[in-house]
Formats: sequence, C-alpha cells, structure tokens
Amino acid sequence: MNNIFLDARTIRDIDKVVDRVHLELGYKDGAIDLRDVREALRLDLKYYRLDDPGLLDEVVHKLTVGAKQVIARPGLLVEAVRTFNLSALFLPDRKRIFVDQSVPELKKRWYETHEIAHSLIPWHADYTLGDNRSTLSQGCHERIEAEANYGGGRLLFPNEAFTHCRLSGPMSVGRVREIAKHFGNTITSTLWRCVEQSDELMFAAIGEHPRRPRDGKPVVEYFIRSKTFETQFPGVTDMDVWNWMSGYCVGKTTGPLGTTEIPVQDRNGQSHIFLIESFGNGYNALTMARWLRKAPAIVSVGGLTAPLLIAPLAGQ
Repeated sequence: MNNIFLDARTIRDIDKVVDRVHLELGYKDGAIDLRDVREALRLDLKYYRLDDPGLLDEVVHKLTVGAKQVIARPGLLVEAVRTFNLSALFLPDRKRIFVDQSVPELKKRWYETHEIAHSLIPWHADYTLGDNRSTLSQGCHERIEAEANYGGGRLLFPNEAFTHCRLSGPMSVGRVREIAKHFGNTITSTLWRCVEQSDELMFAAIGEHPRRPRDGKPVVEYFIRSKTFETQFPGVTDMDVWNWMSGYCVGKTTGPLGTTEIPVQDRNGQSHIFLIESFGNGYNALTMARWLRKAPAIVSVGGLTAPLLIAPLAGQ
C-alpha cells in the first residue's frame, strides 16, 4: 500500500487542532506524554484482548448501565473488533479509546495516538467502530485512516521540534533510530514520518524480510514516498523495492541488513543514484533510500560505450 498525500486544506485543518493540544500541554521537546493528552481531551483508555473473547465481551458489557445501552448496538462493537482484527478503536459518544492489550508497548502508543487523532479531527465523529468497511467505501476508508495517521504523526512528532531534529544531520536508518528514541516512538512510525514529511527525494518500505518471507502476507506492506519523489519517480513500485532488497539484504532478522547504491530512472528516463539501506526490527524489514547524484549518461561511439559527462546548468 502506498502512502496517501492529503490536500493542503486538510493538512492545515488537522495541524490547527494538533497544535492547539501541544500549546495546551506547553510542549517544548522530547516524548509526548499521552496521559496528559488524554486528560486535556477528557478521553478514557480501556484495554481488551483479541485473543481473549471473554475479556472483550466483558468490556462491551460494561458499556451498558443497567438496562440502558450507552451505544446503540454493543454487539456490533464485538463483531467489528473480531471481523476486522482491530488493534484499537474510538467511541466518540463515550470519548473512550480501546486498545488491544496484547500488542507491544510502543505499538500501543501508536495505536492509542491514532485513535486520539480520530477524536481530534471534527469530521471523523461519524466514522466509528474502527471505520467499519461494511459502511465505508474502500477509498473513503483509506482516506480517513490516512488523515488519522497524519494527525497521529503530528501529535507524536510535534512539527517544530521534529523538523529541527530531522534536519540536524544527513538522513539514514541510524538517524531514524536516534529520532525514534528522542521522541519515544517506534522506529517504524519514525521512518514513515521522516520520509513522508521530507522535501528531499526519498522513499521507504516496511514489510517482509526478502530472505525470510512469511506466507499469507504482502512482501511490502507499505511503500512510503516523499512528495518530491512521488512526483519525479512515479514509475517506481513496491516490487522494485523488493527486488532491490533481495539483492543486498543478509539473512539475519535484527539489526542492519545491508546497504548499496541503486540506479533509479525518473519520469524523463534520466537515471539517478540512490543510497538504499535496510534494518530488521525482529518483525519487519525497514528500508530507506535517499538521492545521492545523477548517473552519467551512457553513449555509444564506434561500438564502444562510455559515460557522457553533462555539465550542470547554472544555478544547479
């Protein structure tokens, strides 16, 4: 799945509500404390377990008071959670967030923030129960989730502090890990934000290890591009990334998996050299690539080939 770029008006509207939260918290730098966020927004957090149906039923039962239902169809909540394997959801009427207790702690942080973003974005109030696909078109569902992902990212990575941190050195997987630690977030969510919000020619991929693919899962779950990369290199696909990774990744599951330089053609057929590197976090292979330089053009003279060195235009 490719990341979805939101329009300028939507970004501006989401930024306003998120900036208001940061202002109310008096945020300066470092990790956002979600307990403070929930308190400021008067949100409640509850846990359930997808692998414990009894606990899930108990959570839904507590959403009733005597004979009075606090949601119209509590059975629909159970059905949605089980059918769509939801790791988190938000109930606007109760201002309550539910998170699967069995997921790792840092993933809980992201899931909770994603649902907080749903609560912050005014027009999301009508989309409940984890954005049930039975009531939303796939396109609408993907856009709503993209908006919540953007809002969650802006909440966990406040713009001014994150921009300063992101631009303070050359971007690399190692730099992404440092930024993740600074803001107290997962490497995966940090990689996504670093690439998507970059003005540079960059892309990233999150998915299977090319030497250890698991059956039943897409090889590349998410293909994230910066806006400038998407504009100049629209022909690059997730399978291209998979093929590049297959050529240099080693077999281990954690730590650095490899790095190399690759040629990538832009929309005009010009070849560019990117530095690509991968890192294993024990669950996925995380890949990031950034532009290094233009590749020299190859010309043929009398049956021999040689690079054609092109002088840069004035101002380049």
